[in-house]
Amino acid sequence: MKVLFLETVEGSGSRGEVKTVANGYARNFLLPRGFAAPATPSILKRAETLVAEEEIRQRSLDERAQELVGKLMGNPLVFAVRVGEQGRLYGSVTNADVAEKAGEILGEELDRRRVLLPEVIRSVGVYTVPLRLSRSVTGEAQVVVVDVDAPQGVEAAVAELLAPPVVAEDPIQVVASTADAGTDSESESGQSASDEDASEE
Repeated sequence: MKVLFLETVEGSGSRGEVKTVANGYARNFLLPRGFAAPATPSILKRAETLVAEEEIRQRSLDERAQELVGKLMGNPLVFAVRVGEQGRLYGSVTNADVAEKAGEILGEELDRRRVLLPEVIRSVGVYTVPLRLSRSVTGEAQVVVVDVDAPQGVEAAVAELLAPPVVAEDPIQVVASTADAGTDSESESGQSASDEDASEE
């Protein structure tokens, strides 16, 4: 059945869009709830108006979403959880957990379906989780999972996980550079000795 979407239905169609959908889906879900109407000539005349209205609404949603992305920047979502052996969690951190924690930072409820967590988190660590904050804006949340009973304390454990890795000097390069330095000094001393011999003659 060809329908005109009167409201945006996630995964199906945007407001003002004309699409062909399954008859059962249209009759049992879209039409009774007022999300769509059969695409008759009179209804189709409204399509352009709805599309223009939807563009304005979408622009407003995108601007709001950009503000939310700014709030999440530099604010990691910390989960202090019970951890078993080898850093494995007794439970798991799900998209609903991430949505709830992000909502606390954003100051508004976030739908768990907007959290694009590929699979539940089951171990301690730092994770980057994408969030679809509007149709056109996707942000990222930094999720830090630590042991609630960490010996150094939760805050110290979080700081430790977020600290940039320390790059150790390559021991082979250090040895090589020391050996090079020795060779240079020998050649210099050797050269000076021959110069001295030459001056004595």
